[in-house]
Formats: sequence, C-alpha cells, structure tokens
Amino acid sequence: MSDGKAKSTQLKIAKIHTKSRPVRIVGWSLFWLSAVVVVLNWIEEFSTLEALPGGHSAYYLMAGIAGGAAGLWATGVLDAK
Repeated sequence: MSDGKAKSTQLKIAKIHTKSRPVRIVGWSLFWLSAVVVVLNWIEEFSTLEALPGGHSAYYLMAGIAGGAAGLWATGVLDAK
C-alpha cells in the first residue's frame, strides 16, 4: 500500500522580488548621503561648524529623513516579503 516514498513537509516561501543592481546602488547611495546630511545638521546645531549651506535648519532634517526613506525603498528593504 505504501509506495516507499516518504512524504516530506514543504514550506511555502513567497517569491522574493529583488530590484536591479543599479537601482540598489542608487538607493544605498541616497540613504547614506541622507544620513550624512542629518548627522552634519545635528553637528551644526551644537557647534560652530558651517558644512551645510545656510547652517542648521529643520529642512535639512526633513529632507534627510525623506531621502533616507526613499533610498531604503529603492534598495528593496521596505518591500513586503
């Protein structure tokens, strides 16, 4: 009655969508550039360093967060799996 084959349990794994290499490179570059802008903006708040045009500004913080989120999205980190 048994055909000799053991039935194995298999896990269903969702199809993983990976983005193309150039898109991931641009995404990581945008993320790290945004992180540098946020850190420089924070440093400018507490020191006399003038690395960003116009000095410390809340707009640099908002742009850094938005750019970082866009960069992570472009890399595929935020894609549902």
